[in-house]
This record gives sequence, C-alpha cells and structure tokens, in this order.
Amino acid sequence: MQLPGIIIGAGIAGLTAAIALRQRGVAVQVYEAAPQILPVGAGIWMAPNAMQVFDRLGLAERIDAGGVPLHAIEIVDGQMRPLLRTDQARIRQRFGHATTAIRRATLQQILLDELGPAHVQLGKVCTALAEDAAGLTLTFADGSPQRAGFVVGADGLRSPVREHLFPGVRPGGTGHLVWRGMSAVALTPHFQRAIREAWAGGLRFGFSEIADGVVDWFAAVPGSFGDERAGLLARLQMAFRGFAYPVPAILAAADEPAILKNEVLDIDPLPRWHRGRICLIGDAAHATTPYLGQGGCQAVEDAYALALTLGQHPQDPATAFAAMQRLRQAKARHIVRTSRLMGHVGYLGGAAGALRNLAMRAAPRWVSERQFCAVYVLNF
Repeated sequence: MQLPGIIIGAGIAGLTAAIALRQRGVAVQVYEAAPQILPVGAGIWMAPNAMQVFDRLGLAERIDAGGVPLHAIEIVDGQMRPLLRTDQARIRQRFGHATTAIRRATLQQILLDELGPAHVQLGKVCTALAEDAAGLTLTFADGSPQRAGFVVGADGLRSPVREHLFPGVRPGGTGHLVWRGMSAVALTPHFQRAIREAWAGGLRFGFSEIADGVVDWFAAVPGSFGDERAGLLARLQMAFRGFAYPVPAILAAADEPAILKNEVLDIDPLPRWHRGRICLIGDAAHATTPYLGQGGCQAVEDAYALALTLGQHPQDPATAFAAMQRLRQAKARHIVRTSRLMGHVGYLGGAAGALRNLAMRAAPRWVSERQFCAVYVLNF
C-alpha cells in the first residue's frame, strides 16, 4: 500500500498542492515548522494564471470575494502618467479571470479552510530525510519520525528540503530592497480597483487596493537607501517626495512598525527540481524577483501540475515529478529571467530612464498584452 505523501510548508504553494492532490484522491499531509499560522505579510496579486487554477479547484469565487478583482494594471511615471497599460476586460474575456489583489493572510485562510485543519501539522521542523526502497523517513526537531511515500518541499526561498537535495544552492541578491506595507486610505475612484507601479528616478512604488479603504503598497529602493528601521517612514517619504498623488497619501497613512523589509532575491533556475521521491515546488525550486508579480502565481501552477502528474502516476512519484518538471520548467525559467530584466529596466534613471519611457509609450498596446497573455496561459 502506498504511504501518504508529506508536504513541507503551509504557505500558498503547500496548501494549494495539498488541496489539489486530495481532490484527486492522493493522500497527503502538510507539515509546517511554525507553531501557529499567524496573519502575517502584506498583500499579494493573484493573476489570471493562478485564478484559472483556483477556478478548477472551486476556490476562485471565494478568493474574489476575499480580495479586490482589478480592472486595470498600469506602469506609470512618477506623475502617474501611463507608460504601459493592459485591457483587463479583454484579458478577463479570454481567460475568465483578471487579477485579484488580496491580503496574503486572507488567501492563506481560504486555503486552510478548504483543506481542513486535520491535514496540517504545526510546529514540525524537519531536520532529516532518508529514502529507502519503500519510501522515506522524515525526522523532526521534536524527535518524532514519520514515514511518507513522497515528500514535496514547498518550504520557500531558503528551503531546507532543497538543501537536502542540492546542497549549496543559495538565493542571489540584486542590491535592492523592497519595503512593503498596508495603509488605511480611501483612494479617489481613478486609482481604485487597479494596480499601478510608478517608475521614476531609479525608484519604484507600486500599490493597489486589497479591500475597501485598504491599500497594499511596496517601495523598491537601491541598497544604498539602507535597511535601518529608525526613521524609516520619514526616509521613504523623502525619497518619494517627487511622486504625485496617491503616493504621498499612502505613505502618510502607513503604520511604520508594521512595514516589512524584503531583500530582493532570486535563484538561478535549477536544472532539476526532484530526486527520487522528493520534489521541490514554488520558491524552493525557482524563486523569482517580484517585478512581474508572479512568485505566488507560479507556485500555484506548480501545485496543480504536481497534482495532475501524481494523479496519473500515484505509485511512481519519481515519474510524476519528472513529468511535472517537464510541464513547468520552461515557463518558470522564463518568469525568473523576465522578472530580472524588468528589475533592471524599472530602475533606470536619468537619460536612460527617459528613453525607456519614450519607448514604452510608443509601443502598441497589443505588444504588452501579448507578453502578459504568454504568462497567463496554462499548458495543462
């Protein structure tokens, strides 16, 4: 009899994978290192590729209801003049969904409610993995062992499961920091139900509603800005003082102690995501910079593709994992590399930034929409 599978990590990747697997009759449990799941983090954007997966899982309506389905996505200059825009109505018509902005904690709770608490074990820090002919033995910090038929590492950017499979793989830095927060501020109608990212002077500021009167935002700055928390909000306000409304209003309403710091990191695409009965998904396999808003979305795609292939090969995890990688690797690699490029382009300032703005404004809208659609389409 096939032993149940174990997923390490109760984030978006791990919970989505568990839901998709159980819907296909594959027995699986989630083991999470944290002693409790707290409502941490800021917001997240679930693009049409992720929303199509959630639709197949019967969760899209709940996610739309818990967040804000968006009507516009734009890149603008510091005065909020468009550089690039997409027709979200046309995207919704093609894919059935546009992008939904939602609190990360709200999305995680929706997934937890769907999976059921009985299928998540908390306070389980995996310290060792050993594979034999019949399965795997996992050892946890509390001394308890657990047998599994397969293991999925959905344990994020600094994945211990990845370190077990491929020792020495480390995230690489970009020299930039992202400060993230949520502000209680009512935007004027023009800025509601939209993602806008402003580029000017080598700085970036992105924002969108994630609930009525609540705006999720990020401020991307060079490493020279410093990572000190003392006087952080005042320094952000000074750095972005030349940006037009609503940036000053959003920062003025920010809760300074709750602002989160993220170093911008990614991982060079791994040649393999699996070995034997162990597989990586999400950031553990292909962490990307945030500039395409696709990190969580690519994890959701991995989770569903994994469920498809394990459903087809329930007695042969190694074959299933190889098939999942074939489905997903090319797109994940494209996302990592394109997001890096968007990072470089977005931070251009001076004459280079002015030329970038001219080129972006001159480009036909269909060019950018075709690029977005290549990201949103699913191949499974």
